[in-house]
Amino acid sequence: MDIKSLEIFKTVAAEQNITKAAEKLNYVQSNVTARVQRLEKELGVALLYGSHKKVSLTPAGREFLHHANKILNGFEEAVEAMNPSSAPRGSLRIGAMESTESTHLPLIFARYHERFPEVELSMRMAPTVDQVEDILKYKADGAFVDGPVLHPEIVEYPVLEESLALITGYSEEPFALTSILRKPLFSSFEHCIYLGRWQRWLENKGHRPMKVMEYGTLEGVLKCVEYGLGVTVLPMSMIESRMAGRLNAYPLEDPYRIVPTVFIRRRDTYMTAALSKFMEEAGIVVP
Repeated sequence: MDIKSLEIFKTVAAEQNITKAAEKLNYVQSNVTARVQRLEKELGVALLYGSHKKVSLTPAGREFLHHANKILNGFEEAVEAMNPSSAPRGSLRIGAMESTESTHLPLIFARYHERFPEVELSMRMAPTVDQVEDILKYKADGAFVDGPVLHPEIVEYPVLEESLALITGYSEEPFALTSILRKPLFSSFEHCIYLGRWQRWLENKGHRPMKVMEYGTLEGVLKCVEYGLGVTVLPMSMIESRMAGRLNAYPLEDPYRIVPTVFIRRRDTYMTAALSKFMEEAGIVVP
């Protein structure tokens, strides 16, 4: 059973005449008859009453036509969705780190949904390591992650650069490393690249890595830092609106300060219209 056989059956059902259906499809009559007979053999039921001149659907034929139409409509939608120049539709699964999700994506998502309401847009927030795994396992169409990824099965596009800073409570004394090292380093998830940059800076300066404590949410982490329980490392874009009277920020030294954000997708996946327009809305340049 294939799409062409379903199209032939649909045409025969509409014309109620195999000869007319063959003329409309530009097929020889024997080919149309053979296709319908093959369908009946595969399904194990008769689909048509009558001869090649005049035919009508059996009860099984009427039921099968209903499902054939659904399959053909879905196939046409799938073909249309693969056309980058067509109006985007279907589903689009986007992943993002917390830093990008909270600061850059809301406006992009809002504009995209307004322009292309027929796209079923979904977003999953997770650390870079999980986003990369989702892309490799075809669980996401694209994702914003810390770069570079440098994986042979992934294509990555530059998006922006984040500037990292050590975040302490506002009531803390001016930057005093000896005091900071006695406190825990808070994170809202495992495998945080931002904390890794700070830990490598400490190692380069001859200090031991700080103890890391996970707190589950960004707001929880910032509350702990605000109350002087510890410190954290975050992009400035995430905390600028939260700083007044609550937090201090100390930019990391180069080359630890700048972390590029890139958009990634699998190299072997097709660029659908929905994904192409999303990347365009996000200002991502495709070479």
